[in-house]
Amino acid sequence: MSRLRLAAVAIVLGACSRPPRSDSGPAPAPLARPTPAPAPREPAAPAPTPVAAPSGGDSMTLAVPTFDAATVAHVRALYGAAARAGNHLDVFAKIGDSITESGSFGHDIGHGWTELGAYTRLETTVRHFSRRAFSSNAEDNSFSRASAAATAGWTTEDLLQGGDNCPAERELRALRPGFAVVMIGTNDVERVSAEDYERNLREILRRVEARSVVPVLSTIPDHRGTAEFTARSRAFNGIIRRVAASLHIPLLDYHAALASLPNAGLCDDNIHPSAYVDNGDTRAGVFTPAGLRNGYNVRNLTLLLMLERLIETVGARS
Repeated sequence: MSRLRLAAVAIVLGACSRPPRSDSGPAPAPLARPTPAPAPREPAAPAPTPVAAPSGGDSMTLAVPTFDAATVAHVRALYGAAARAGNHLDVFAKIGDSITESGSFGHDIGHGWTELGAYTRLETTVRHFSRRAFSSNAEDNSFSRASAAATAGWTTEDLLQGGDNCPAERELRALRPGFAVVMIGTNDVERVSAEDYERNLREILRRVEARSVVPVLSTIPDHRGTAEFTARSRAFNGIIRRVAASLHIPLLDYHAALASLPNAGLCDDNIHPSAYVDNGDTRAGVFTPAGLRNGYNVRNLTLLLMLERLIETVGARS
């Protein structure tokens, strides 16, 4: 099926783009699954002044920092356990909410709709995690597969609902992956206490590691729906960074990578990332300077950079 036809039949799931397309409007986004829309949110408040990214390097370096010795040891130990357990070492699971479920996250990479720009070396990483298909369609791979553990409106509580049969467990059982990318918290900001959020996050990570899967924990974008939500989202990012450090889990600091972008990488709803639009076509796999002014393009690039770092750390062969 052609890219244009896929885009025509898709339904928006939290990925919004720069005008003329917006997640809050009726325009479709590529390859998203139809699901109930997230609960209504308060009208957007005026956006606060962006916070500068921490010093010490460009935004991509900040997003995928060098692993310390304890993290390297932990990743290698888990990867060894994954190999012994027979997990699929060239597969990663996606765990999160609408920002993960969206057709703008990963799908363009999985279908080969990329423009790598200065990052042509990442072709090797794309091939490594694209080669295992989950159906007769070769493009149904880790990047493009619809995850049972990523749905619009979900919180950490939703991911854990059902105990040993919760969405996170079901996805891990189905894929038996070597890695799992976890980004959850935007909806928690609105309705979960900081204490419950941290407890739930640690439980999700415990379940991931119990299945001999290497987790990657990502910070979340600013939630600019209200000034209160912005402050809470930044506090939750502090929790994410602290949890990752305490458990020696790789941190993908997406929030740091977005800090210098227009509207902190968000689209008009001030909640979901923007995506690059080229002649009316949403292209989240474009890593040119123009593409990387958008939040989903940055998320896709930082995902690949993190996967590359993981491959190098464990010494995997592509």
